[in-house]
Amino acid sequence: MIYLDNNATTQPTAHVVEAMLPYMTECYFNASASTTAFTGADKPRREASAAMARLLNAEEPDCFTFTSGATESNNWVFSSLTRTRKAGRVLISAIEHASIAEPAAELARVGFEVIEIPVDAHGVLQLNALRDALREDTALVSIMAANNETGVLEPVLEIGRLIRQLCPAALFHTDATQAVGKISVDLQGDWQDVDLLSFSAHKFHGPKGIGGLYIRPGIELESMILGGGQEKGLRSGTTNTPALAGLAEAASDARSLNIKTIEALRDTLETRLIDAIPATVIHSRMAPRLPNTSCLSLPSMLGEEIAGFLASEGVIVGTGAACSAGAIHPSVTLRSMGVAHEVVVNSIRVSLSRISTIKEIEELVIRLKKISS
Repeated sequence: MIYLDNNATTQPTAHVVEAMLPYMTECYFNASASTTAFTGADKPRREASAAMARLLNAEEPDCFTFTSGATESNNWVFSSLTRTRKAGRVLISAIEHASIAEPAAELARVGFEVIEIPVDAHGVLQLNALRDALREDTALVSIMAANNETGVLEPVLEIGRLIRQLCPAALFHTDATQAVGKISVDLQGDWQDVDLLSFSAHKFHGPKGIGGLYIRPGIELESMILGGGQEKGLRSGTTNTPALAGLAEAASDARSLNIKTIEALRDTLETRLIDAIPATVIHSRMAPRLPNTSCLSLPSMLGEEIAGFLASEGVIVGTGAACSAGAIHPSVTLRSMGVAHEVVVNSIRVSLSRISTIKEIEELVIRLKKISS
């Protein structure tokens, strides 16, 4: 099988699986037990914190609270707001993942003013619209770092500067699910104004079911789950030591990722596809993008049908958002960019990983040309 849907999930590397196994077979003990000093069951959490701090250049390992993944982390950020405030303005982009859009809608139902900031024709946040929307009572700004469908990189540096200039008391949260492990993230550099950052390990060759929330020192959130005191009392529940061991390994491996190699492979795909099928539309091609992502529309065939045909041929690509429990909906991102409906419904997403090959790209182009002829 040729797997080209890595923005949905990635294959855990052999290193990651190997790192997890001892904590499922030998050191399977509870990391919160009084005997931890003797069993070493708390080691994966320490290593995961340290690895994430190195990967994202965070101030210290204690900045990270571990969750089941970015969806949980995103929901935590929004639900925490309802326990500290009764009203206020919340800003999100028009192209957020459902794990942001739906919690934001819930805030609107309980009295918050939720504003969607539009994007331009390339999918980049309109900074002038953000500037106009920032108000003294803005409590939270949540803008994704990289779009899961087009791969467009949002201007995190500029967004942070605007928030600090115009509304310094507002929290700046970014859903960095697609960015972490794929591009350089520097929380003490260009991303220094980010207060909260969500991530999932399975997007960068780690295991599913583990991720977390970076919380900048000095920022306080209400506890998410009570009853046990794990994660500094913020998220109680038995520590998932095997997954943390895998996350630590994946985060360490991500530091050696060759971004240029993946980007060159993506560019080769797009060039060869346009040569083979000139009517192909590459969305957001002129915008800064993740190096691994290509969102494209082919003429005269629904994206769902294209993906189904490719799957029958042993090639897996993406359509729409991967976290929609099997439901296929026209891309919110492309519609927000003003793309015509007949082009939106013809779209698919190809997302590469560190193990993707030129041979796989060649096979994909051959099959796409076959169904377009």
